[in-house]
Amino acid sequence: MMALFDTEPWPISLGTIATVTAGFLSLAFILRYTSGKKLHPSEPIVIQPWVPLIGHLMGMALHGGRYIKQLGLSYPEEPILTLPVPGSRIYVVTEPSLAASVQRNTKTLSMSPLLPEITQRVLGLDERTYNVIGTNLDPEPGEPRGFFADIHDWVYTSLGPGEYVNKLSCEAAQELCLQLRERIGSLDKAADAPQPIDILVWTRHMVTVGTAKYLFGPHNPIAEDPDLEHAFWAFDHGLAGLLIGILPSVIAPKAYSGREKLSAAFCRYLEAGHLDSASLIARGRARIEKEYGMSTDMTARSALSFLFAGIVNTTTTTFWSILRIFADAKLLAETRQEIRQALELSSQRTGPDSLSIGVVKETCPTLVAVYRESLRIGSENFSVRMIKEDTMLADRYFLKKGAVVQISGGVIHANRSIWGQDAEEFNPGRFLKEKSRSDGFHPAAFRGFGGGKTLCPGRDFATNEILMFAAMIIHAVDLVAPGGGSISVPKKNDRVMPVHILEPKYFPEVIVKPRAEEAERHGSSIGPSSSREHSASTPGFESSKLPAMYSMALDELQELESEPLCHRIAARLLVNNCQLLDGRDDETILTDSGRAARDFVDSYAASLAICDLERGSFAIPPVCSKFQESTLARIAPQTKPQLHVTTAEIDDCLEGLAQSDSAWNTWVSYHHKTLRFCEAARADNEKDQNVRVHQRLVDILARLTTQLEEEMGERFRSLNQMFQEVETATANLKPQMNDLKNGFTELDTFFREQIVQKVQRSTDFINHGLEDARNLQILLAMLVDATQTQNHDLVSSHESALQEATQRITTEVDIILSALAAAVTSSTSLHREIEVSQSIAAAVALRQEKIETNMKRLEGLADSLLVQHEGHQERLVHAQQTASNLIDILDSASSSATTLRTSIYNSLGLGSWWPYIFCPLTSLVVGSYGLPPSATRNLMLVSLGEVAGFGVSIAKQYGRDLHTAFTSNKKMPVRANSTIAPDEDIFSYNDLANKEAWRLRFNKNV
Repeated sequence: MMALFDTEPWPISLGTIATVTAGFLSLAFILRYTSGKKLHPSEPIVIQPWVPLIGHLMGMALHGGRYIKQLGLSYPEEPILTLPVPGSRIYVVTEPSLAASVQRNTKTLSMSPLLPEITQRVLGLDERTYNVIGTNLDPEPGEPRGFFADIHDWVYTSLGPGEYVNKLSCEAAQELCLQLRERIGSLDKAADAPQPIDILVWTRHMVTVGTAKYLFGPHNPIAEDPDLEHAFWAFDHGLAGLLIGILPSVIAPKAYSGREKLSAAFCRYLEAGHLDSASLIARGRARIEKEYGMSTDMTARSALSFLFAGIVNTTTTTFWSILRIFADAKLLAETRQEIRQALELSSQRTGPDSLSIGVVKETCPTLVAVYRESLRIGSENFSVRMIKEDTMLADRYFLKKGAVVQISGGVIHANRSIWGQDAEEFNPGRFLKEKSRSDGFHPAAFRGFGGGKTLCPGRDFATNEILMFAAMIIHAVDLVAPGGGSISVPKKNDRVMPVHILEPKYFPEVIVKPRAEEAERHGSSIGPSSSREHSASTPGFESSKLPAMYSMALDELQELESEPLCHRIAARLLVNNCQLLDGRDDETILTDSGRAARDFVDSYAASLAICDLERGSFAIPPVCSKFQESTLARIAPQTKPQLHVTTAEIDDCLEGLAQSDSAWNTWVSYHHKTLRFCEAARADNEKDQNVRVHQRLVDILARLTTQLEEEMGERFRSLNQMFQEVETATANLKPQMNDLKNGFTELDTFFREQIVQKVQRSTDFINHGLEDARNLQILLAMLVDATQTQNHDLVSSHESALQEATQRITTEVDIILSALAAAVTSSTSLHREIEVSQSIAAAVALRQEKIETNMKRLEGLADSLLVQHEGHQERLVHAQQTASNLIDILDSASSSATTLRTSIYNSLGLGSWWPYIFCPLTSLVVGSYGLPPSATRNLMLVSLGEVAGFGVSIAKQYGRDLHTAFTSNKKMPVRANSTIAPDEDIFSYNDLANKEAWRLRFNKNV
């Protein structure tokens, strides 16, 4: 029996495991319920995370931008979603009109509060700089302006439509041309055995080197140390790790190392004074940073961000554009035809063999459409805003203060209701003008440049640069697949955070071949429509065949045309007063107490600055009206030094110009050039300006006319020969057209006779299949219903049977307990009857008969119960073994009755006390096995054990003597009133009967 308790206990009980599991499930349920609950009845639909609280963050970390995109596309009817994250919310806008509402609400939805933290993490700014850039982020009118506000104004002013952005675009195109020329030159040297190259890396190198040069001059860090190019791209590819902001040198070691190398290189660049050769926009940014007290190291880190903005998206967008064009032969042919037309039209407008940016935009719609479609497919950026106050967006959706709202470009660009069923496919036709007129889309649906206050300030410049660079590559080279056939276009890698245009999943390799025939047919210049000064050379082209005099004539004409009237008037007024500046320099002019020379210089610089601002369509301060062209043109020539404005009017105008950074910088530039202009003008002052201009014009036109007549004659002869060749080719083409017509006729007949019949048969087969599928669906539904009904009935019957068995077991347990109580009473009466000798023996025999009768009755009940509960056989066997052990103990107690008389005399011995200890312990262990602790049940079990111990003790004391007495007299004649047969062995019978009866009784009890 003790073997039941010999097993080792579990280190953790099942109850503990169940409790912990239930706790976790309860916590998960509570978190899921609380996170999925709306904070406001008008809050957008809440998307519960797959893991409570942190599921969305895990999804973005594991799947990048694809997670938000797939989530948004899963709810196409919802224009905005709520993503609960720890301690906050992320609202994702997926519909263009609602995105426009976000962009318009600049008062409570702003990107500015996020900029200092993002900038510090990415660039590694120190705390002092972080505090400087974090002040006055969103100033209201009349409030002090902060660093980001001033940088924003400077960049938007510089890169907005106007003369400067055209000039910068031409400088970029020229530099990229030179880079392309060098790369093609290296290909020419290996023309015998061209090797496949990584087209993305090939494009990266040209854009990286070219952009660094036109932004930061010839002594830029990448030009001084080419290895920094790899450091730059390592920095780019590790931006996501830097944005985490925790141990960047450990989480993103390559990006961190690349950033530090570039920052150190820019520090050396700034300390060496090379910033003077940088572009105007780069110098302006550095000036603002110096005004805010930023150190050289921090200015260098800021320069890195500006270089990043100029390189990354240009590289990837150019790569996608040219790769998709070269992968489609038809698209390539259309694009090249448009570029040839642009070259011809540019030659007519701006000079021979030139390519104008404006003409490319006007005459290359396919190229522009490919560019925009590449942006749509590759751009899945987020336009993020911080919610500064509780906001009701579009009077419908509640946005909680402190949360973040982001416009998902990836979801909007993949929305089929906007872009059609082929929204995930590359289709530049959707951006062609003819199509866009009939199938227009919402202005906020195209997210390639962001939108609203965060609209990319360099979008016009980037468009000019990418279109020109792509046109040069398409016109100058061929891209061929290494194994022949068409070039494969990889899918985009959308499992990263979309901080810029997405790169491909793998980098395709192509063979680059120069197009020699195009080099012979076209000239070398690519430039703007307004100035030859900013032209660039197309790489791989031969020098122009036109005479040098023709090009010089065009240069001189463009030079005369480019100089505005207001410049010439201001220069004339200053020349008349240059004698005031004799023997002076910039320092003496600024400190002149008489103010005469200073006023002349300030007035001249103000006139030229306002002239440039008028040409760029900038607002002119009203106090500067006397310096505008309309006023200057009415001033008569002066015979002596005299100004048409007073000193106070000059000072007022300068204060007005100082309100704008671009205006002030323009004035400062002209102010520094005044003395040099006077020196040059004095040397030429003896000649009459108008006569010289007319003489030059006559000479230029004469030379131009002569050369033009000769060139046009040569062109007409060449054109006549081309027409003759075309006529011959057309005559040869007629028989081929007839053969083609016959082939189309046969093909049409085949379609009418064969294809239509097969289509009809296929349709009938599909209809039959659909009908069978519907019948199968109905049959399955009926089968499911029948199965559910049967399962329900079976479960009900099992429950009823279980309840009935439980009731029967309870009843029989009560019977067994009553029998035990009767047994106790019988033991007590046996003790009394022993004292009365013969009467006791007769009563014992009578009780034996009653016990036998009860045992038989219990046996019958046990048999019927055994039949009813055959399914519990294993449990009954286990319980039977336990009961057998108990019966053996009772058998030993019964056999000890023979020692009754001896026990009476030895009743005070120690051996009589063990039943009072063992029986309670046995009752307590057996009764508590497998049940939870209970004080009440334990007291009852101990009491029952004491009663059993008392009976065992009595049986032990008197049983043996009775057995001896009855054994000695078993052959004596039975008295008339005795119920015991003469030849019956009482205790032998009792041993057998009691053993089986007790065994059955305890089996049923268990």
